[in-house]
Parts: sequence; C-alpha cells; structure tokens
Amino acid sequence: MSVITSDMVKDLRQRSGAGIMECKEALSETGGDTEAALDFLRKKGAAKAAKKADRSAKEGAVRGVISGKTAALAEFKCETDFVARNELFQKLVTDMAAHVIVSPVVEGEEAFFAQPFDGDKSKTVKETLAAKIHELGENIVPGRRVRYELSGPGGFGLYIHGAGNIGALVELGAGSDAIASSDKFQQIARDLAMHIAAANPISLSSDGVPAEILAREKAIFEDQTRQSGKPDNLIPKIVEGRVKKFYSESCLLEQAFIKDPDKTVAALLKDAGKELGGELTIRRFVRLQLGE
Repeated sequence: MSVITSDMVKDLRQRSGAGIMECKEALSETGGDTEAALDFLRKKGAAKAAKKADRSAKEGAVRGVISGKTAALAEFKCETDFVARNELFQKLVTDMAAHVIVSPVVEGEEAFFAQPFDGDKSKTVKETLAAKIHELGENIVPGRRVRYELSGPGGFGLYIHGAGNIGALVELGAGSDAIASSDKFQQIARDLAMHIAAANPISLSSDGVPAEILAREKAIFEDQTRQSGKPDNLIPKIVEGRVKKFYSESCLLEQAFIKDPDKTVAALLKDAGKELGGELTIRRFVRLQLGE
C-alpha cells in the first residue's frame, strides 16, 4: 500500500477544496494517485473544483503581442509575486513575446536560448535573460510560447488578465478584408479573447472534446447519478442531459457569451456576421494560465 504523505494531502486539498480527512480517504482508496483521488472526491461531491490549474502557486506573467498578420503569447516564470509585478519583468515578457513573433518556432529551452534576441541581436535570448536575472535578483525561466500567423481574411483578439496570470489569443476569420478592418469586427475579436480567458473552454465545439475527457466526465456523471438513488432505467437519460450541460460549459461555441449571457458564442458570431455582411468563424484559440 502506498504511503500517504502530508504533502500529498496538502496538494489534494489545494486542488479540490475538500477537507483533510476526505483527502486522506481519497488518497488511500486510490493508492496515492492524485488524479484518481480528485475523481473520487468529485464522485462523492466533496471536491469544490475540478480544474487542477485553478489554484496555481507559480509566479510569473503571460504577455502577448499582435503585429500585422502575426500574433504571439509568451509565458515566463519567476520566483515571487513581487518580481512578477515589477515593470522590468513585465517589459521583459512583452519583449520576449515580440521576439517570438519574428523568430523561427523552436521546441525546447536550449534552442530558444540560442536564438539571437530580436530586441538586441548582439545578445542571445539566454544572455538577455541572464542580465535580467542579475538585475532583478531572481531566477527567470521561459514557459510556453505560441505564435499564430493569419491564414486568410480576419484578425486576432488578445486579452491579458490583470498582471498577466492569464492570457488568451484567438484567430477570427472574416468573409473579407473589409469586414476584418471594421471596428465592429475588431471589438468582437477582443471580446472573444476576454471570454476565452474567463470561461476557459476546452475545445471549439463538442466534436473537439478529447475522447478521454468525455469518457471521464460520463463516468463521473453516472456514478453521481447512481449514488443519488435514481432508478437504473433513468440513468442514461440523466447522464445525457449532464453531458449536454458539460458541452455548454466547456465548448466555446456553445458557451453563454460573458458580455451577453442570453446568447451563445455561436449566436453572437451569427448575428455579427449578418450585421457585417459576411460569415465570422473562430479558426483557433489558445489560453495560457500560469502554472498549468
């Protein structure tokens, strides 16, 4: 039997919001597997949160830049909130996002470190970071980096929440360049990025939900329904209804738009397309949250 340590219990409490004894029981029942323990707590109704990134303790910032037909998001991490909010650190992350826009996309830290830094090509990214580490007195490490290039008429929406704990980027397609250049289109793109940051969709539509996530949710819904004492013949129908609700909460096009909850995002795009005289389509989106 796996030894359940206090650190394991503490981690599960932070991620679930459940009590100490409930977390100990869940870890014991699942052999110390934290992910399985989260599911165990959800089935019992003890967990107050299902998304493991909701209580991230890591510091740093996400910043984004749009330049013409290219956009980028960059995440950099530091040791303390004090440095994360420092203007020098915030500028560094913004400058690195601008670097990502004009530099070849590379995988891995070493390849990224070796690139000449766009803000000062006499230095590499690694040398630039080393100088800031010395100046700020904390270790700084790169996180995720995303770059989008426009794939047709359209534009980008970018939203950074607060000091940069969440960043969202969306590519919105338009029927023509004229539509894409309108103030209405650009406002919708920005609003969609803000919506994505707030609502945290896992896919564009129900078709895009990963099979393993759907299977996991269905299993939890079935166990919860069975434990509530519902007759076996009603369980499939109840689970089907809960899956539909899951889609409406988790799939971008089916979510209620945050600025007008009476409309789904799909309805918003349809109405705006009619007003602008051409179809609007979300081509892709990304949301970066520190610690995910």
